[in-house]
Amino acid sequence: MASTVKPNTFRVNIKEEHVVGGQRTVHENFYRIPNVTNYDRRIVTVPNTTSIDLINTNGSIPGPALFPSSSIKYGRITNMDNSASLAVSFTSSGVTPSYWTMDVLPTSSLMFSGVGVSGSDFIGSFSQDIEFISVYAISSSIDVEYVLVNAPIATN
Repeated sequence: MASTVKPNTFRVNIKEEHVVGGQRTVHENFYRIPNVTNYDRRIVTVPNTTSIDLINTNGSIPGPALFPSSSIKYGRITNMDNSASLAVSFTSSGVTPSYWTMDVLPTSSLMFSGVGVSGSDFIGSFSQDIEFISVYAISSSIDVEYVLVNAPIATN
């Protein structure tokens, strides 16, 4: 069966507005990802003081919350709670995996445009990929939204 899904361009628009000392500043950044064939958007409720595995990029075949790392071009994780922080933990690939956790404040988002990471000092290249992303509800149940955009690697 031939696919009827036609690749398209995924667009991300980030707009920042603020007024300081009566001076209004607006900045917009547009990020475009060509040849997108699929994306995943989901809202998950994370129970209070519980960690859940949100995203797994350690595979070659896509599936529920499983995405081949080579095809991920954009990701966003949003804390939809208006009062509680969310811990987002990343685990990298490699013989000696690296781990790091970030605090995502209420109603804020964390975005990334690829999965290449370096688990220590940056030495000119990314020696690892993000392999797993988990989230932890620190003080109450939290709704978490994620968006992942996949596009095939261009071949000649």
